[in-house]
Amino acid sequence: MLSKQDIYDIYEQGPEAVADLIMQLLNQNEQLAKHMAELEERLSKNSQNSDKPPSSDGFKKRVRKPKRIRNKDKRQSGGQLGHPGKTLRMSDQVDEIVRHEPVHCKSCGQDLANQTGEVGRKKQVIDIPPPRVIRTEHQSIVKRCPCCGDHSSGKLPEHLKGNVQYGHRLRALVNYLMAYQLLPYERTSELVEAIYGISPSTGTLHQMLQDGYINLEEAEKAIRQAIIQSKVAHFDETGHRVGSKTRWLHVAATRMLTFYYSHTARGAKAHRAGGVLPVFKGIAVHDFYSSYLKIECQHALCNAHIIRELRAVLERDSSQLWGKSLIRLLVTAKKMVALASQNGKSALSPVALKAIHTKYKTLLDQASRLNPKAKSSGKKGRVKQTKTRNLIDRMAKHQADILRYVADFKVPFDNNLAERDLRMVKVQQKISNCFRSELGADMFCRIRGYISTLLKQEYDVLPILTQVMQGNVLIPVPAE
Repeated sequence: MLSKQDIYDIYEQGPEAVADLIMQLLNQNEQLAKHMAELEERLSKNSQNSDKPPSSDGFKKRVRKPKRIRNKDKRQSGGQLGHPGKTLRMSDQVDEIVRHEPVHCKSCGQDLANQTGEVGRKKQVIDIPPPRVIRTEHQSIVKRCPCCGDHSSGKLPEHLKGNVQYGHRLRALVNYLMAYQLLPYERTSELVEAIYGISPSTGTLHQMLQDGYINLEEAEKAIRQAIIQSKVAHFDETGHRVGSKTRWLHVAATRMLTFYYSHTARGAKAHRAGGVLPVFKGIAVHDFYSSYLKIECQHALCNAHIIRELRAVLERDSSQLWGKSLIRLLVTAKKMVALASQNGKSALSPVALKAIHTKYKTLLDQASRLNPKAKSSGKKGRVKQTKTRNLIDRMAKHQADILRYVADFKVPFDNNLAERDLRMVKVQQKISNCFRSELGADMFCRIRGYISTLLKQEYDVLPILTQVMQGNVLIPVPAE
C-alpha cells in the first residue's frame, strides 16, 4: 500500500515515473477484476449450469430454474389420460375371509342368526403377516446295522458350519439392505432386531456380505463380458472414500446390465483395471472426460452436459444467443428422433440429417466470430482461452459424436443411465461417510451391480439372492 509521501516522491521523479505507476495500478486492477470474475463464476455454479450434482445446491440456495426451451405444456397436473394408474385392485386370491352378518332384521327385529345369506358388498385389506423367526434344527440320525452292528450317521448339509447359524433368507436380506438400500452395519442390525428380535453382530454382517461377494464372482464376470459385447454402453465415474483415501467408483452399464468397480485412479489406468473399455468395440456414451475419448471405439457424448455448459455461457453473457439456439436445436433433434422412432422408422431422412448438421455448424461459426481465439503473447506453451471458446472448440471438433443420437437411434441423447446408476453411491457416502476397506468397496460394487442388473431385468430380487446364498447363482445375461 503506497503512502502519501511515496506518491509525492514518485511525482518528483517526473512524468515517466507517474505513468509507470498508473500502468502498474491498472494492471493490478485488471488482474483483480479477472480473479473476482473467476470467483463469482465458481460461486454461481450449480446443478443447472455445470456437472455438479443437485445435492450440492444446498437447502438455502435456490437454484434459478432455466428458462423453458419449449412451449408451455397445456396438460393439467396429475395423471394424464391413458396413463396406467396404481390404484389397488380387488383380487380373487384371498387368504382369509371375515363375514359380517346381521343379527336382527333392521325393520321388525326378527332373529336372523339361523338364516342363510348372500354376499353383498366386499372390501379387501392388504397387510403383512406378523414377522417371526423360523428356527430349523438339523439332526443327524444314527442307526445301528442289525447285520454287523456298526453305526451309521445321516450326513448334515455342507453349509452348516457351526452349531447355530443364520439361514439363507436372512443373509440374502442383509445383502439387499446393505448393498442396495445402503443401510450401514449398525442400522442393519437394529432393523433386523426390531422386526425379528435377533441382533447379528457387525462381524456376522460382514461375513454375510463376504459370502455374497464370493458367490457372485462368476456372475460379475459374465455381466462384464456381456457389456463388452454390447452395441451401446454407458460409462461414468465418481469419487468416494475408502478409509481416509480418495478413490474412484466406476460404472459400465446398459439398459439391462450394471458393472461397478473401485480404483485409485480416475482415467486410463482405472479403465485397464476394469477390463471393459480397453476391449470395448461398440458405442461408448460418456461425458467429455479426456480419458474416454482416447479409447479406440465410437463415441457418443452426453448432451445433458453440453446443455448445462451452454446455459453457463448464457449466464456469463446474455448476448451469446447462439447458445440458446444450440440448446433448442439439440432438443428439437431429440424430439424428431423420438417421433420417428414412434412411427416405426429407424433413421431420419437424409434431408433432415443434413439440415441438423448444417444448422449446428452455422451456429458454431457464429459463436466463433463472437468469441475469437486469444492471440499468442509470445510465451511458450498453449494460449489460455476463455471457457466459452474452449466449449466452442470442443463442440466443433466432436460434432459427429455429439450428434450421434441423430444418426443412430440406438444411441441415447444423454448419459443419464450411467449417472442414475452412480447417484446412490453418493447417498451411500453421505450415510456411511466412507468404506472401511478396499474389500468393503469391492463387495459393495459386486453385490450392488448384481442387484441393479436383476432390477433392470425385472427379477424378484430377494428369492434370487436367497438362491445365491445357497450357491445357486442366476447369471442374468439376456440374449441380444
